[in-house]
Amino acid sequence: MITMLIVDDHPIVLEGTKNLFKEDDDIVVDTESDATCVLQRIKVMPYHIYLIDINMPLENGITLARNIKAIQSNASIILYTGDDITDYYSLILERKIEGILAKTASKDQILRTVRAIGNGEIVLPINFLDFLDNRFKLQDAKLDIHLNEKEKKILRLIAEGHTNRAIAIELNIPQRTTERYLTQLFTLLNVDSRTEAVDLAERMNLL
Repeated sequence: MITMLIVDDHPIVLEGTKNLFKEDDDIVVDTESDATCVLQRIKVMPYHIYLIDINMPLENGITLARNIKAIQSNASIILYTGDDITDYYSLILERKIEGILAKTASKDQILRTVRAIGNGEIVLPINFLDFLDNRFKLQDAKLDIHLNEKEKKILRLIAEGHTNRAIAIELNIPQRTTERYLTQLFTLLNVDSRTEAVDLAERMNLL
């Protein structure tokens, strides 16, 4: 028997996701719409798997996943999101989560992922191999990257979660200029997203 808690602040999405499992007697599903209630709740009754929306207003899913793991080290976390899931592949590699699902995933894909993780296995998209290949190429190349102070400051602001508009205000420059700086920075680092940029910067001690 697999027990699972679905955490999402949208009631319709929450109920719809729960209904995907209504014909599966071996998966018992509960729901929670308030992310701030989860930790206290699982101290009383922990679950095998947590299916967590990444973008929630009171506490984002990545932070919640980290806090759940701190209380329940054997918990299995699946993040699900409307964003590009490749932005979160590094969390799987670092063992901070066990799976990632797009909100556009089919019922079969969701059920297959939950069952696999419940059985101690992992289901990954084929392009995860491309992510690994690119990551190891960067490590093997031992890139010699030198950033100026402005580029380092932009990286730090990205790492802190600032939006393009917030970065523009912090640097006192137009937002369009900020976007140009970000494009140049991503090109320099040979990455495609904010998550990859911060991950690479941390691994190479660029921050």
